[in-house]
Amino acid sequence: MLIIFKVKQAIDKFIFTLNEAGLNVALFRAKRKLLKIITGKVITPLDEEIKEIINLEKPDHLEIKTSSEPLVSIIIPVYNNSLYTFNCLLSLANNISQDVSFEIIVVDDNSQDNTPAVLKLVSGINVLRNGRNSGFITSCNRGAEAARGKYLYFLNNDTKILPNCVESLIATIEKEERIAAVGSKLIYANGKLQEAGGIIWRDASGWNYGRNDSPAEPEYNYLRPVDYCSGASLLVRKDIFDGYGGFSKEFIPAYYEDTDLCFGLRNLGYQVLYQPLSAVIHYEGVTSGTSLTEGVKQYQVVNHDKFASKWRDNLSQHLTNDPAKSLQMAARRLQGEKKILVIDSYVPLYDRESGCVRLMAILKIFLELGYSVIFLPDNGYPEEPYTSTLQQMGIEVLYCTPAQPDLKAQLVKRLHLIHGVWLCRPELCDKYMELIRFYSKVPIIYDTIDLHFLRLKRQQQYLDATYQNTDWSWETYQKLELNFARQADATVVVTEVEQKTLQDEGIDNVWIIPNIHYRLKRNLPVFEQRSGLLFIGSYNHIPNIDAVKWLCLEIMPLVWQSHPEINVTLLGSNLKEEVRSLGSDKVKVTGYVEDVEPYFLSHRLFVAPLRFGAGMKGKIGHSLSYGLPTITTNIGAEGMGLKERYDVLIADSEKTFASAIIELYFHQQLWETLSQNSLETISKYGPEKVRERLKSLWRSVNTDLAS
Repeated sequence: MLIIFKVKQAIDKFIFTLNEAGLNVALFRAKRKLLKIITGKVITPLDEEIKEIINLEKPDHLEIKTSSEPLVSIIIPVYNNSLYTFNCLLSLANNISQDVSFEIIVVDDNSQDNTPAVLKLVSGINVLRNGRNSGFITSCNRGAEAARGKYLYFLNNDTKILPNCVESLIATIEKEERIAAVGSKLIYANGKLQEAGGIIWRDASGWNYGRNDSPAEPEYNYLRPVDYCSGASLLVRKDIFDGYGGFSKEFIPAYYEDTDLCFGLRNLGYQVLYQPLSAVIHYEGVTSGTSLTEGVKQYQVVNHDKFASKWRDNLSQHLTNDPAKSLQMAARRLQGEKKILVIDSYVPLYDRESGCVRLMAILKIFLELGYSVIFLPDNGYPEEPYTSTLQQMGIEVLYCTPAQPDLKAQLVKRLHLIHGVWLCRPELCDKYMELIRFYSKVPIIYDTIDLHFLRLKRQQQYLDATYQNTDWSWETYQKLELNFARQADATVVVTEVEQKTLQDEGIDNVWIIPNIHYRLKRNLPVFEQRSGLLFIGSYNHIPNIDAVKWLCLEIMPLVWQSHPEINVTLLGSNLKEEVRSLGSDKVKVTGYVEDVEPYFLSHRLFVAPLRFGAGMKGKIGHSLSYGLPTITTNIGAEGMGLKERYDVLIADSEKTFASAIIELYFHQQLWETLSQNSLETISKYGPEKVRERLKSLWRSVNTDLAS
């Protein structure tokens, strides 16, 4: 196991290196293949965790450090099966962070085996014993009455929690007050999925979504509202649970009580969510058996009729019991009726590329408008932490898995759910537009990101064709981009220059959706507290490489002739050797930094000497949002309505750029004017204005997505 772990670490490091080098390869598939060659089979981290945890340990003395002032009260109803109860407690002791204050209340429902003796081996728990066998509901309610925590965590005794199980539930429910309950991903001891949130059909019958599938599949790994989550692992706000009256006694002794609670909470205006980061091994059937004709399990049939009668009106809004046709829609029913598919080259690397920052902001606006989103990264790789960020926003991210290696097949399977497509880049239009049109009639919006042909055409003025990082010429890009713009229901650009370029070609339905920036609203360090020049950009982007080489090799030598004390910092991801080689005692090549804010707050000027490119420059918007005075070129200022000596300085030659640096670096009054006006300018690109524009855009292509 240790050897496999080290192999995986080495492969992950190798993949990270490839990413930094900007190689566009199917990294996820390569990783899986390497692991299979080395180990003989595909192994995932979850597989390893399950193998480690499924074995049951014999009861022994166990000390659990609980709190007298708990945030969460863990309530475990038990009846016999002491071995499972002990191992459940052991998993809690081993897997809950010390940062979580909790208590454990074990309600022994008059067990007839050695459960009382086993529980005496465990210190730190509160044991309540029923005088007679009263059933699951009565035991849970008794535990809730004794609980002191803000949250109640109901947990079956035939379970083992995995790391981060409890913490992720708490983090989710604390996001907002209208979330009343959060449930876990339940996994069988054989590693197969038991349930990724529950579905209730119109006839009140239930369906364990994902049953016997792999827990790693994309459809089971994003936060979403559900019909119900099983009481086998369910976190609930105590005040709301108490106000509702606890688990309803009409379903005593057990079954449908958790479903009834979730329906009741939703009727009160609260949300019930499924959290895939919270995973539990569930030895199903240990407590209640599996037969529907005897024992406690028979009440599953009896209580079905009670539940159907009680919630008849609500159930009329549910789908009919036809998994072959309705399963995917039923699982996503509560996400909203309006679903948008977004396709880009990879998941948004929101701290590495300005285009990704823009797309991330657009995704957030889609969610705010009430749309649900499915995101398809063309490389099929669930890069972290970016994939988890999307999933925790409630976005379903498609990616390659051993069971589903074909992204196009995953796409086709979901197209009947989709109301609109946001398709980025000409390369992806070339790959997906015809496929989407074949299977669906939904509107397609083509997001150019920037006009590639315009950028490449400008680039040729400075660099020869051997420096291109694409197999297509600007003429090929022009032909394709114009063709896709004509085929799409609407085309999106980021500047007025690009809009006019397309309109001059006879393309009318062209919309400007610019970069989206949030103005920093707090006191900023003043002129005297700052020093140095700052640049940031992804070095996968040729205009950025050219900009820093021009800056360090031609512009700054002119500055250093009179002011050798002025230093330069180069930030940015995907660092290349030709950028790294610019480093010196006057040029600090930092590369990728997770938190760039301290740099924007400590440097005196932002410089963006871009000689070619297209679209709106996110790096400049970023600097403006921090009130950091900026010097750039006319290409850099393009599309933002920036005004010389009002909110920016503009220079297009080595000498004028160097002169602008010297002037602004030492001219405090000009610096303060540009800083204040930068903050005002960037307010035009706030999310509120873009949100209205996006609503109008969808209205122009599909009224169903406009309301």
